Amino acid sequence: MSSEEKQNGLSRRSFIKGAAVSSVMLGSAGALIGCGKEEEAPATKETSTESATPSFLKKPDPIPAGEIKKTVTADVVVIGGGMSGLCAAMSAAEEGANVVLLEKTDRVHFRGNDYGGIGNKMQKSINSTIDKMDAVQEIMRYNAYKGNQRVVSLWAENSGAVGDWIMGKAEGYGCKPKPVPLDETVTPGTTVKGFPTLSFRMEPSEAAINDAPKGTHPWTASMRYTLKKGCEDAGVKFFYKTPAVQLVRADKGRVTAVIGGAKGNYTKFEAKKGIIVCSGDYNSNKEMREYYIPSTKYMQANMYEMVDGKQNTGDGQLMGMWVGAAIDEFPHAPMYFDFAVPGAPILADALMRQPWLNVNNRGQRYCNEELPYAYLCNAQRQQPELGRWAIWDAKWETEAPSFKLVACKDMRTSFHNPDNVKAYIEKGYIRSADTLEALADKIKVPKDAFMKTVARYNELAQLGEDLDFGKRAATLTKIEKPTFYAAPLGTALLVTLGGLQINDQLQVLDEDKNVIPGLYAAGNASGSYYSNDYCVNLPGNSHGRAYTFGYLAGKSVVKLG
Repeated sequence: MSSEEKQNGLSRRSFIKGAAVSSVMLGSAGALIGCGKEEEAPATKETSTESATPSFLKKPDPIPAGEIKKTVTADVVVIGGGMSGLCAAMSAAEEGANVVLLEKTDRVHFRGNDYGGIGNKMQKSINSTIDKMDAVQEIMRYNAYKGNQRVVSLWAENSGAVGDWIMGKAEGYGCKPKPVPLDETVTPGTTVKGFPTLSFRMEPSEAAINDAPKGTHPWTASMRYTLKKGCEDAGVKFFYKTPAVQLVRADKGRVTAVIGGAKGNYTKFEAKKGIIVCSGDYNSNKEMREYYIPSTKYMQANMYEMVDGKQNTGDGQLMGMWVGAAIDEFPHAPMYFDFAVPGAPILADALMRQPWLNVNNRGQRYCNEELPYAYLCNAQRQQPELGRWAIWDAKWETEAPSFKLVACKDMRTSFHNPDNVKAYIEKGYIRSADTLEALADKIKVPKDAFMKTVARYNELAQLGEDLDFGKRAATLTKIEKPTFYAAPLGTALLVTLGGLQINDQLQVLDEDKNVIPGLYAAGNASGSYYSNDYCVNLPGNSHGRAYTFGYLAGKSVVKLG
C-alpha cells in the first residue's frame, strides 16, 4: 500500500472498497428475499480510486539519466536554505563532513524575530525559568497527543544549548543577543495558560544589515547573517537556484541522492552519509494546503503572500512521500493569525487586534475576544460569511495599553500610533463614525442586533464580569465615547505545520514507522510535533524547533550515516 493511499491507519482505497462490499452485501440480501433483478451499479467519480488521489500524491516517473548532466558527491546534502537547513549544514560541517546545500531561490530564506528555547543564556540572564516537562506536555496537549513526545522532548532538552551555540556564533560576527523581556510574553491574569519568555533576539551588526535583502527586520537580519556566514566559514558549498526535484531510492533501500536543477539540465547530488530535508512548509501549494488543512479553503486572506513564502510548495514532503515516507496524520496544523485585513495588503495593526468587542456580520458577539489568535480565527471561521468586526471607541489610547496583551498584540510597541489610525481610516481599513448607529451602517450589519449587542457588552463591562464568554474583566471596557471605530479582521496563514514523520534521531519514517535509511528531516518539512493548532503560549517554539532540529539532524547524519 502506497503512502498516498493511507490516512489515519485506514487507506482511502480500502475505505472505498469496504463501502463497495457493503453495497454488494445489501444487494445480495435483496436478491435473496425476492426484491427483483440485481443491476450492476455504474462507475462513478466518487468510487474511482484514481480520482480520489490528488495530483501531488501521484509519484512521478524517475528522471531519465540523459537529463542528468552532472553529478556532485558529498557526505551530507541539505535541501533548503532556511533556518533549519542552515543549522543542519553548519552542524554537520563542524563534524568534519563535506556538506552541500541546495536552495531553490537565489538566497537563503527565513523569517522571524524571536527564537524560543529552554535554558539559554539570555533566558537565564533575566531569571526566567520554565519546567521542561511542563512545556512538553503543553505542546502535547495542543496536538492532542498525536505528536511523538520523544520528538517534542528533543526541543525542550536541547534548545537551550543550541540557542547558546547560535548566540556564540552571532557574537563572533558582531551581532548582540538580547533576551525578550518577561512582560512581552505573559499577559497578567489571562484565562489562557501562559509561559514566561523562552526567546532571544539579536541586534544586528552593520555587516548583517548590509547583507540582508531590503526590508528585512533587523533581528531577522542578525540570525540570517549569523547562520549564512557560519555555514560559509564551515566550508558548506551552496547551490542557489537549484530546486530539489526527486529523491533517489532503489526499492525499499537507502536514499542515496537527490536530483536538483532544471529539466534537461539536472544535477545529481549523491550523499555518502545522508540527505536532510529542510525545505520548509507547503503554504504556497494550494492543492496540498487545502487537502491537508481543509479549513484553509475558507480563509479571507493568505499571509503567505506577504511573508516571502511563495517558494514553499511542499517539495520536501512530496519527495519524501514519493519514496515511501509517512506524513503527519490528517488534518495538519496551520499557524493561523488574526493578522489580515481582508482586501488590504497589510498586517493588521496591533490596535485592531486588541480584545475589543467582536461581532459577526449579523451584529452578534460570538467569542471571548482575548483568546489566542488561532482560537479567534477558528471561531471566526464558524461565523456567517466569515465576518469578524472589532469594535472600539475613542478611549483606545489609554485602554489598549492597560490590557497588557502580548503575543504580537503588544500595545507598548510603535503600533499604537494615532497617525496610523488616521491613515488606515483614509485607506478604508478602519471605519469610523460619530454614532453607533452610523457605524452599523458603515459596516453593514443589522442595526437593531448590533445596538443590542453593544448594550449587553456595556452591561457586562459595568458589572465587571463577562457572564457570556468569560473574558478577563480588565479587558471589558465600555463602548460609549465617540468617535467609534470598526475594523474587519480576517484569518492569515503564516505557515503550515505538517511534515514527514521522524524519530528522535531526526530520521524519516515510513508508513510502518521504520527508518528510511539515509533520509532525515527538520524544520517545517518535519512532522511528529504539531497538530490541530500552533502552541502559541510557548513564545518562539516554532523557530526554536527549527534551529534545534536542524542542528541535531546535522549531528545525527554524521554519526549514524
